[in-house]
Amino acid sequence: MNNDFYVLEDLGFMTITANRLMAAFLRRRMAREGIDLTAEQWGVLVLVWNRGSIGQDELAHIACVDKTSMSRALAAMERKGLIVRTPDAADARRKVISATKKADELKERSRAVTEEVLALTLKDVSPQDHATCIRVLATVKETLRATER
Repeated sequence: MNNDFYVLEDLGFMTITANRLMAAFLRRRMAREGIDLTAEQWGVLVLVWNRGSIGQDELAHIACVDKTSMSRALAAMERKGLIVRTPDAADARRKVISATKKADELKERSRAVTEEVLALTLKDVSPQDHATCIRVLATVKETLRATER
């Protein structure tokens, strides 16, 4: 019989620790290639690159972080010269995020590093298990989003 207060090998603990390890691994690989990006910053840039520009509130929602955390992350990215925040023409209170030329110059190199990291991370995971993992996490995410409404 297990006498532990709580067994940490559950979904929450495993996703948190896997995320931390992947983020640190990606950061080290980016740094090795001379790219000053965190996993969080990479994710923000991908959303911006995919959309052309995106509202700050929408970014926070998609990234599942509060507005204050997103604002801090964007301020750091702005200091690095990776993004610009401009007032929305229709609503000056709303900020629109766009990538800078400096960020765009990192686009292909950072994608190559990320693809390498994912390949290494998933090398011992079957495509079926990977698909199942994504499906389970998407379901959990949807359930939690529905619960917060």
